[in-house]
Amino acid sequence: MRIKDLEEKSGVPRTSIHFYLRQGLLHPPRKTGRTMAYYDDSHVQRLKEIIRLKQGTRIPIALLKEHLESAAMMSPGTPAPFDARKTVTTTKEKEYKRQEIIKEAIRVFSRKGYHQTKIADITGSLKISTGTFYLYYQNKRELFIEVIDSVFRNIVGEAAAAIKEETDFIKRLRIRGRVFYENYTKYSEILNQLKAELASEEQWPAEKIKKIYHNLTQPVIREIEAAIKEGVIREIDPDLAAYGLTGLIEIMSLRISLDSKYNLENIMDFINDLTMERLLPRGKKRKQ
Repeated sequence: MRIKDLEEKSGVPRTSIHFYLRQGLLHPPRKTGRTMAYYDDSHVQRLKEIIRLKQGTRIPIALLKEHLESAAMMSPGTPAPFDARKTVTTTKEKEYKRQEIIKEAIRVFSRKGYHQTKIADITGSLKISTGTFYLYYQNKRELFIEVIDSVFRNIVGEAAAAIKEETDFIKRLRIRGRVFYENYTKYSEILNQLKAELASEEQWPAEKIKKIYHNLTQPVIREIEAAIKEGVIREIDPDLAAYGLTGLIEIMSLRISLDSKYNLENIMDFINDLTMERLLPRGKKRKQ
């Protein structure tokens, strides 16, 4: 049966079916092509079991998987094509494969651009089938969105780890700037492609850009708020200051990439000179 028939027989909407497939709760259909997928009664039974277990409540995916596997073992007469070991052996392996796809997608998207990239470009270099790709992502756009999240999550995470042992406000900002710069090549390519999507009529590019800058600036806002409270810097709008500093780092990272006239230390010193006299409390001298 096709997915439309599966929807009717199980009472589960198509979006939920795709979600259960991606999470490994529902075993993959038999595929005869990129868009030709066939389901059987075992899929109907599995979906009904998921509905029974959820009972209208939110259950963690890991717990739901555990219950489903237990139910399958207790019912030997039940069709059992669902075998996590055959599709993706463990949750850890599945996450490893997902990260492999993301890593390769970053490389391909950065080189070819979003619109010129085909799913086959990614699956071919990873030596996986397109069928395997569709176990993880519904389409190229869904992967692109996850690539964006991954890139910027890494930047924020790397910065948090790098400043963990540092307590000086200025030094922490410099470390954040260095982490941003080190990721700039990867960051700028992906962000430029996302900005290009703003020309489309869809809403997701604008929402994604807003989320990116929110995630980049929130840690800086908290740093500035703490510094104001401790009297390290004067009263200033933390939101505007964080966006201003982030914008400076971004445009200066671009400047470094244009030629060899400046290096990162030159840029960080310049930003420090440009901003710190304004940030320090009146009458307080900046440490040299």
